Amino acid sequence: MDHNRDVFDSARVAAAYVEYAGPTDGFLDRGEAAALVAAAGVSRGTPVLDVGVGSGRTTAMLRLMSESYVAIDYAPTMVDAFRRNFPNVQAYVADARNLENFADGEFGLIVFSNNGIDTVTHEERGRVLAEFHRVLGASGMVVFSTLNRNGPSFGETPFQLSRPTQPFTFSPKRAVTAAGRRLLDPAGVVRSVRNWWSGRTRVDDRGTWATAPLAAHDFAPFMHFTTVSDVRALVTEAGFTIVEIFADDGSIVEPDAVTSSADNFTVVARK
Repeated sequence: MDHNRDVFDSARVAAAYVEYAGPTDGFLDRGEAAALVAAAGVSRGTPVLDVGVGSGRTTAMLRLMSESYVAIDYAPTMVDAFRRNFPNVQAYVADARNLENFADGEFGLIVFSNNGIDTVTHEERGRVLAEFHRVLGASGMVVFSTLNRNGPSFGETPFQLSRPTQPFTFSPKRAVTAAGRRLLDPAGVVRSVRNWWSGRTRVDDRGTWATAPLAAHDFAPFMHFTTVSDVRALVTEAGFTIVEIFADDGSIVEPDAVTSSADNFTVVARK
């Protein structure tokens, strides 16, 4: 899955992050907002590690929580974009699967937003959380978001007029809008179809989790999709206690819930 590093290290994707996910765009969804509020009460003032920082969308928010802030991303082009936005903030090229440059117990809060943990394989997700556990201090908190296999982002195609898991109703307005977008960006349509066609043969659906292309960035990323049971097992096996799991609409995924139609989850967990 280092294919994904190449995707996010491209100048085109980095430019998209700068334009659409710049340093002051705020929360991606209500679940992320609720999760960071929940973590702030415990982690305020402690050192923060912002993983997969991109161009710096989360930086201003997290620096309000702590003056001790470090940003990392495994894509050098993204780190270059970040440094242009925040020239005086610590930022490094580093991989969440190997945080060897950081000491045991160095941070009080780790944030891995925008489904960044989904860019690695199923097995490597455990390695990421093991590294987080190591560099977090006692009672340290981790906040990360992850795509839901039972949500609308799983199984999308370049040809759809409605998203999977959502009922299809024909709408002339929707059809015209979709056609207009394709006419405005024909190169993007070609990339989307080519990437989706290539990726569809590598889809691996295990029921409780899956890997598949993601529609973002012309279906170039090949991502991991979780379920409620899978993400709970991932977090607890890494030695964390789940504080809360939020759906993208900000609602809480109840501890006894066995499924969810949320597009993604944001998990708050404590060491």
